[in-house]
Amino acid sequence: MSNESVTIEASRPAVLQPPNRAAPECEVSIACYDSVPPSLGAELDALYHHIASSLSHHAVARRARHAHAYVARRGGHPLAIFLFELDKRTLMVFNEMMQVAPEEIERFATYIFNRFPSVARISFSKIGKNIGRPARPWQQYGASEDIVVTLPATPDAYLSSLGSKTRYNIKHQMKGIAADFPGFSFRTYEKDAIAAEHVLGLIDLKKSSIDEKRIKFGITPDDTSWMIDLARTNGLLVVGLLDSKVCGGSLSFSLGEHYFAYVNGYDTRFAKYSLGMLCCYLAMKETIQRGAKEAHLLWGRNPYKFKLLGVQRDVANLDLYRSRTRYYLHLHRVLRNAWRDAVARQKQALLDNAPHGGFPQTLGGRIVRTVRSAKRSIFRPKN
Repeated sequence: MSNESVTIEASRPAVLQPPNRAAPECEVSIACYDSVPPSLGAELDALYHHIASSLSHHAVARRARHAHAYVARRGGHPLAIFLFELDKRTLMVFNEMMQVAPEEIERFATYIFNRFPSVARISFSKIGKNIGRPARPWQQYGASEDIVVTLPATPDAYLSSLGSKTRYNIKHQMKGIAADFPGFSFRTYEKDAIAAEHVLGLIDLKKSSIDEKRIKFGITPDDTSWMIDLARTNGLLVVGLLDSKVCGGSLSFSLGEHYFAYVNGYDTRFAKYSLGMLCCYLAMKETIQRGAKEAHLLWGRNPYKFKLLGVQRDVANLDLYRSRTRYYLHLHRVLRNAWRDAVARQKQALLDNAPHGGFPQTLGGRIVRTVRSAKRSIFRPKN
């Protein structure tokens, strides 16, 4: 950690105080709140620019009702804001998808282990992988990603930046769907103009696609209600309609100059037109027209995301331990996480190398797909 001075405040009620204007600009002050002040919402959004770290996300807001908050500031400006829960000897930070400076992780760990003597482990969920070398025993595991498109100033500039084959396919498929389905149209709706039945129709299409793959569908009834509500204030919906029926679409939520593509789906009858990718491309154009700087396509390494110029930002879980002794007392957890990571990396490597490698890589990829298909054949989707 740096040698800058630090002012530590005791736990305090959930009322944000004005910064001390007399404090030196280089001084870092730390406050810990016994409950999460609602007024932290705007600062969370401005600091991390991600819906998974925002009180506008229903899952974050629900956990925040019974959680604590840590805030480190310099000159009144937040350096780090962590929302956390305490469970016996574990402290769990639950705002996610943040890029956190290594020094802020160190500062937080030092404060927490001093403030809460019973805590043996601090766990972060899905934060940026660039964490430096923490001073305490640590483990990084459970890799995921956020696929992000940095957007230019105009839709034409975005189209021009795509690969020539992608540009050709977009134009060709747009013409093809118009010729084969004269009643088909793309519509864009924003905020209050977004109809709940369109959101429900898009979610149903997504569920049908997931059910066909025999994977557990991740959108719950609570998620659906939240998305319908948030769409009225922060939503952008591009939807493909045929005779007023939803055939595909992309639902995004805005957070400042960032848009998050939360649901993308399409009717499999339109697969040959790459309808899902078309809707995502049209959503990109709409977000650019609204001044967006970045479009987040979130997790999942789908090829279309990279064709649309998505760049992978890696995230992972992080555990920090109070001491080497505490690390070894959690060795069962450390080994389990390491084993799961090794298996996941090997599977991904086999799948990635199969199209480009020789016989061993191709065979390995086929084995992974066969095992995956066998596991999914046992799964029975719920209606």
